[in-house]
Amino acid sequence: MEEGQDVQALANDIDAALTENGNILELRSSRESSQQIVSTTDLLRPDNALLAEVVADRRALFVVTPTVNALYGAQLKRYIESALEQPGSELLVLDVTEAKKDLNGVDVVVTRATQMGLDRESPIVAIGGGVCLDIVGVSAALFRRGVPNIKVPTTLVGLIDAGVGTKNAVNFGGKKNLLGTFSSPEASLLDSKFLSTLPIRYIRAGAAEMFKMAIISDPHLFHILRAHSDEFQQSRFQAPRTAAAEAIKRSVVEILRELSLNLYERSKQRVLDFGHTFSPYIESESGFRVSHGEAVSIDMAISTEISYALGIVDEGVRRQILDALAGFSLPLSWSGIDAVEMYSSLRSIRQHRNGALHLVAPSALGHPVFLEDEDIDESLIKSCIENLAERKRAYS
Repeated sequence: MEEGQDVQALANDIDAALTENGNILELRSSRESSQQIVSTTDLLRPDNALLAEVVADRRALFVVTPTVNALYGAQLKRYIESALEQPGSELLVLDVTEAKKDLNGVDVVVTRATQMGLDRESPIVAIGGGVCLDIVGVSAALFRRGVPNIKVPTTLVGLIDAGVGTKNAVNFGGKKNLLGTFSSPEASLLDSKFLSTLPIRYIRAGAAEMFKMAIISDPHLFHILRAHSDEFQQSRFQAPRTAAAEAIKRSVVEILRELSLNLYERSKQRVLDFGHTFSPYIESESGFRVSHGEAVSIDMAISTEISYALGIVDEGVRRQILDALAGFSLPLSWSGIDAVEMYSSLRSIRQHRNGALHLVAPSALGHPVFLEDEDIDESLIKSCIENLAERKRAYS
């Protein structure tokens, strides 16, 4: 993506109408959503005006993770002091992990926003990974019934998923992402240079979300990821420059295209749920030692294996998918999976999808299908897990 380039904007005009039918009044309105996604380089460099232009003449609360603060905190403080039009913006360092992605984090953010006296036009800016973006997204949606939210993702999964989506959620009652909102950020500012400081494990985890889009909707992206697997990992998607930029852009555009078709999930059949049916169980059961991206990879492997067992996807495509994930050092299985418990966990997934399973599985690259309860059972899941564990040993 070229500097300053708008990738895509999602927008709908407000249209409200009141009708009367006897003793019934009905107010209908469309829901406004306008979001700008902009690619840039060296966002915090003093001569890069993008962040200052987006914040404009408003005071802002900047929320960063401890890691981001250690790497970029001094640079961000200088930017806040020198580049922003309006004085009075503040920086909050929020201690976040997947295990701490809950209402306590939201409380910390909204408490600081209250202490600052932020008004309804004051943005809360999240600079960090997906957990930080989620907590701040929920906070911005709740504070004063909604204030602007600006997302600056610093991880790969944030850059191509959490940083551009409309969903924000926190964990509650032992359930992953049980509480959340549909609230588009005012802007998503994408700077892939942040990835250069990431541990390689987080690069691989983020690549799982790229493979999700590649497998369900973009075979060309799939082949780019396979062709440059080692280079992308070692360079943190900094090289080869053209291929890395194309892979990131295609991932962002594909997820935005899918979101634009079903922005508020009125349809519960979502191809974007590929890799997100079994993964919540894996993450929580591991105590979040298995990261989100790693769990998504395992989920995609299981879903592919199920599709193969049912005769939907052929051996060639099955092999391509599993080889690609393993080639990016992504896991295909986890020893802590209990097939009985994982099958039982699908009850919560059905509740979230209005009573249907809607398991997304590949039939070919770029061609997903939806499988329902009548298609799978506990024994099928168990055999697929065993097959993947055996295949994992073969890769080792």
